[in-house]
Amino acid sequence: MKKVNTGNLYRQERKETMGMEKGFTDQVEELKDMIGGLRDDFSAEEIEKTAVRLEKLNYAPSIITPVDRFLRLDRQGLLDEVDRILAMPDQEACALAPDDTRKCEDLRLQFIKVLLFYYEKLISLRKGDADEWDEIDELYVHD
Repeated sequence: MKKVNTGNLYRQERKETMGMEKGFTDQVEELKDMIGGLRDDFSAEEIEKTAVRLEKLNYAPSIITPVDRFLRLDRQGLLDEVDRILAMPDQEACALAPDDTRKCEDLRLQFIKVLLFYYEKLISLRKGDADEWDEIDELYVHD
């Protein structure tokens, strides 16, 4: 499995490789490969400590996964969540474009990309990244 760095290099690679020329299945597999390369060595205590702290702030990322579940996901849980998004009935996942298969696929990809974006932030928070926590504090505490 390909190891992918989080941060600017990772975001640059995603921009370069997630072009419109790739099909839906290829893009999903690429996203899953990226997820597979993410750090996943946090203890249950670290995961729970971060989740509780964020819940106390009413942290609410723009994702379709319930926040309490998202905050406690590990890498395998994130992959399972991607599979859940892919398996959603069209009427649920594609309410904004019920009769357009291509648009429906785009929406599913968008849900997954946003989930991955916030999961990367969650990883940084679990690591104790001061800049990430400052951003959270600015958004949820100092407003």
